[in-house]
Amino acid sequence: MKIIITILNYIDIGAPLLALLVFIRVLSQNKLAKELLYIFYFICIQLITNVTATVLEKLHITNYSVYLLNIVLSFLVLSILFYELGIPLIRKIFPFSSLLFLGFATYSIANGDGIETYNSIISASASFIITAYCLIFFYWRLVKDKNYSGSLTDSAFFWATIGVFTYYTGSFFIFISYKYLIVREAEVIGILWRFHNLLLTIFCIYSIYGLTCKNYQKT
Repeated sequence: MKIIITILNYIDIGAPLLALLVFIRVLSQNKLAKELLYIFYFICIQLITNVTATVLEKLHITNYSVYLLNIVLSFLVLSILFYELGIPLIRKIFPFSSLLFLGFATYSIANGDGIETYNSIISASASFIITAYCLIFFYWRLVKDKNYSGSLTDSAFFWATIGVFTYYTGSFFIFISYKYLIVREAEVIGILWRFHNLLLTIFCIYSIYGLTCKNYQKT
């Protein structure tokens, strides 16, 4: 059991590292679809911030600000990605959703969250918005996009988006209940973070599958 717990504690570094290596191998041989480059940036953010947070934790230094940086940068990269897809509904709600996230972030940080405590409010709002973008993307491609040719599942980007959707949907339910759960039982925080790490690993698996088994030059 201790081995499994240790793996789950550090898989938020191992999984992004493996995905990053696969991306680098593909990049060195072929040109990726532009949209997949944003997924590459997202993975880089996960790896760098998770390594930094782990090192700070080992040094007994507060690392909540590193996680806050992760949330903001990840949201920024993925928001730009979905905006660049050119889907009308996403572009229509983009200003509102961005202002909504900014509002939550400003209010939360002003109250000290993200510096001395984990900022679950910003995490939940980012997760909700990115999940909505994913659902709109799936609906658009499956129902509305008459110009799209071929099978949607043949695209590496589709599988990466499935991974993003899985990660952010699961994370939303973690973060929306985060403060309530840790107030009731502080020990549950370890379980929540291991489940979060597992969700990130699932995202990486989907991305690796898309890159290795599907068309990575097609959106």
